[in-house]
Amino acid sequence: MFTEHPIEFINNSSIGIHAVSPEGIVVYANPFELEVLGYKKEEYIGHHVSEFQLDSDCLAEMMQRLSRFESLKNFPAKVQAKGRVKYIIYNSSVYQKEGKFIHTRCYGTEVDKTIYDVYMELFDR
Repeated sequence: MFTEHPIEFINNSSIGIHAVSPEGIVVYANPFELEVLGYKKEEYIGHHVSEFQLDSDCLAEMMQRLSRFESLKNFPAKVQAKGRVKYIIYNSSVYQKEGKFIHTRCYGTEVDKTIYDVYMELFDR
């Protein structure tokens, strides 16, 4: 039986979790996401995701697909962490109410560049 409070579960996860508004603003990030990227809350939450996504075409594709309520599965992205580039594989979906996009539900796993390149080939990008 699952007895942990969901907030504790999310805040103590060993996977990066964040939420982005339909306008592209980061509205939530769990501690692990902040740790992996090296940012403090105020440096990340409240900022536009384009400040961190290095490939504008990748970001546009992600947001377009999510705006159509499509899920992203194993989607590779280059992210600007504090002081260096990180390679992240995202899984994401949209939380919606009555057909309205409220925010994304993004889960990211850091991988090395070799793994990222394999995913890029799979996505033909």
